[in-house]
Amino acid sequence: MSDNYQKNFTQILDEFKSGDKSKAFKKQENYLKNNPNDDVARFNFAIMCDETNKEDLAIKNYKQVIMNDKSHWESRFNLYILYLDKKLYKQAHQYVNEVLEIKKNFYPAQRDKALILNYLQKPDEAFEYIVSALKQNQNDHIALNTLGLILISLKRLKEAKNTFIRAIEINPKYFSSYNNLGHCYTLLHKRKKSFEAFSKALTLNPKSLEVKNNLANYFIDKGDYNKALDYYFEALKFDPKNNSILFNTGIAYTNLNNEDKAEEYYKKSYAINPNSEGLHKAYSMLLLKQGRYKEAWKLFEGRLKLGSFYAKDGDMYNMRKKLSNNKKLLKEDKILVVREQGIGDEILYASMYEDMLKKYPNTCFESDKRLITLFERSLNIKSENIFFPFGTFTRKEKDLTNFNNVTFAGSLGKLFRNDIRNFTGKNFLKPELNKVTEIKKILDDLGKEKKIGISWKSQKARYSEDKTINLEELKPIFKIPNVKFINLQYGETHDELENFQNNENIKITTINKLDLFNDFESICALLKNLNLFVTVSNSTAHLAGAVGVPTFLIKPPNHATFHYWNQKNERTPWYNSIKLFNNKNAIQNIKKEIIKFIN
Repeated sequence: MSDNYQKNFTQILDEFKSGDKSKAFKKQENYLKNNPNDDVARFNFAIMCDETNKEDLAIKNYKQVIMNDKSHWESRFNLYILYLDKKLYKQAHQYVNEVLEIKKNFYPAQRDKALILNYLQKPDEAFEYIVSALKQNQNDHIALNTLGLILISLKRLKEAKNTFIRAIEINPKYFSSYNNLGHCYTLLHKRKKSFEAFSKALTLNPKSLEVKNNLANYFIDKGDYNKALDYYFEALKFDPKNNSILFNTGIAYTNLNNEDKAEEYYKKSYAINPNSEGLHKAYSMLLLKQGRYKEAWKLFEGRLKLGSFYAKDGDMYNMRKKLSNNKKLLKEDKILVVREQGIGDEILYASMYEDMLKKYPNTCFESDKRLITLFERSLNIKSENIFFPFGTFTRKEKDLTNFNNVTFAGSLGKLFRNDIRNFTGKNFLKPELNKVTEIKKILDDLGKEKKIGISWKSQKARYSEDKTINLEELKPIFKIPNVKFINLQYGETHDELENFQNNENIKITTINKLDLFNDFESICALLKNLNLFVTVSNSTAHLAGAVGVPTFLIKPPNHATFHYWNQKNERTPWYNSIKLFNNKNAIQNIKKEIIKFIN
């Protein structure tokens, strides 16, 4: 670089820093037209592009510098930072590796590589890398923040929480650690703590869209949808084309039952990023509620690309490659259908297994082992080569090569439930007759009163609080005369039940030696003998619908209601025997319905 240019360049930089960025940018651009091989000038021009939000032009110029100077690590460093910001993690991984090839012990790149690996869903590898990096500086709050994120990915939430707290102790003004701590508290179901952490993060960085979005999501989960909208709208003032915030706004309007506004925001989000998996899942929920099934199932497949879909069962990761290689289904294909996460969803989508076997007779299923005998009996299957315990094939990637196609049970909707007329809603599970007779005798011995089953809790981690009813709230129902209430609540409820019955002088019968968590055969036989079942949204509700017992179901708040219960009327097309009650005034309405039902 000539002395003359050095002088001019210093003036251009001063001009750029002083605020007249546009004029300085133009001068630098003109210089490069006449001096295209000046890598120093080009590198600084790329920085100018980056700082004026011309990311694509910055990337182009950094790459040009790299072509001319194979050892220019600074361009590679800035490139991977740019790709990180754009969430292009494979590209970021490429350039952070190139930086480390040139500067083997460059600590910031080592630290950032761990973050990139975590984003690439390689948390085990990322963990080893960040632990190694932290040995060089154990008090690096940025590295600790990255470690916390990796621990979240590894489901080590309490360790993650303590790591973020340690990072905050080192640097109390680093807002990202507060924001991530808030997310960690959300996963730990400590909503008040999450709100405090998000609020502190926003105080430190009032312009952070991510924090505003997280606070809005907090109010969604709290059921305050209008307050959530306030935060979403505030965020959209800063970034009106933010895909995530737009579809989250759509979710808020969906929860407010304002379907027109919800769809407006989903469409805005779709126009910006039609490949957003989060948007696809959210939009599909609205379309399913509206009965636009053919459109809905196409978007519903977006869930398969979300990391959270696979998080509960590590074996499911083996399916990703196989899913991407699926071809059009043929009648003679050997097909594997794998259960959805959660017993309730597995039972619901099993209503399509009969359709699947009729159309594709070489299908087999991986199921929760507690359901297999029920499925085999209900479908009148005598072969041992159709139902297998979950993980039989998915645990090893090579075992999946035995199948022409692999699919999840929820994806059967696009084959068999594209119109409301495709739903039968009929009961499809058949309990074992000897168990039905055995339990009938037990119930008959209790007296001639009507037998009503009761279940009041859900164990689903994220929404368990929203889907649970306190026994105290159910007292008006328990006061109805000439009824024997039968306990069907799984989980640890002994002390809760005993205290409630003693304090209120109310009797709820528990059938001894009946495993309400594992013995689905006996649970179905018990349900079959009931006159009525009153429940919240949990897996037993699905068993009741599949068996065909008359059921009154208390819907949770909208944000915790899944598509099969989120209907415009009191019925779901999936189960004819279930009547839905909105959680507002549900108990009084159910009491009236029970009195009518038993008289």
